[in-house]
Amino acid sequence: MDKWRRLKRPAPGAGGQYRVVAHRPVWRAVAAAGVALVVAAAAGLGYWLGAATRDLDTTYLEALETRERALKADVNALTRELADARLAQNVDAEAARSLRDTISEMQERIGGLREEVTFYKSLMAPSSIERGLQIAEFDLGAGERDGTFVYHLLLTQAEERRSWVSGRARVAVEGLRTEEDGTVVEASLPLSDLTSLEEYPLRFRFRYFQDFEGLLTLPDGFRPRAVVVTVAPSGGAEPAERRFDWILQTG
Repeated sequence: MDKWRRLKRPAPGAGGQYRVVAHRPVWRAVAAAGVALVVAAAAGLGYWLGAATRDLDTTYLEALETRERALKADVNALTRELADARLAQNVDAEAARSLRDTISEMQERIGGLREEVTFYKSLMAPSSIERGLQIAEFDLGAGERDGTFVYHLLLTQAEERRSWVSGRARVAVEGLRTEEDGTVVEASLPLSDLTSLEEYPLRFRFRYFQDFEGLLTLPDGFRPRAVVVTVAPSGGAEPAERRFDWILQTG
């Protein structure tokens, strides 16, 4: 075989010249094999790198998922601790509030007992107070509905040697009433006009004390200012009268 060969014949009119190249079939085969090896090596390296990267990504993802689960567990634990702390705080606050209410209630009871002791002492040892039938108290408190009021009347007798005392008691609420034409006039309303009673005036009979309680309702347009209580003992004794300002008791 010739060492040189003609590669390309020139086109007609190109001067009739030829170009020749070296003919090396062995080198061509070697070059082709080298290219194939390089391609195979590159493919193998790419596969190995891809597998390694995939393994690395899978490991990292598993680590992230594990960390996420741990963080969720920590959050749940902290949430439970916070709920327990809030519950304990609420329980402590409720216990403290209940204790304060109990102390306040006990103090009110003590105050009431002291007043009651003083009252009974005055009944049992009346030498230092005024003798005879007494209008001791008339208290007012707000009712459940607007315009309604709870009243309490207490009558006592202060004598060293007490006998039975009886008679009648009248209660009148004094104030200002607005008429239909808009004028304002003074008015006195008896208790019988403000509440339902079996009998009026109130009948009493006692040796030491007697009280009356009830619910009264004021008419619209009436502004109370005072309550006047009058007691008339039986047997012709002098009646007694006492005036109380209209003041509502609280607590």
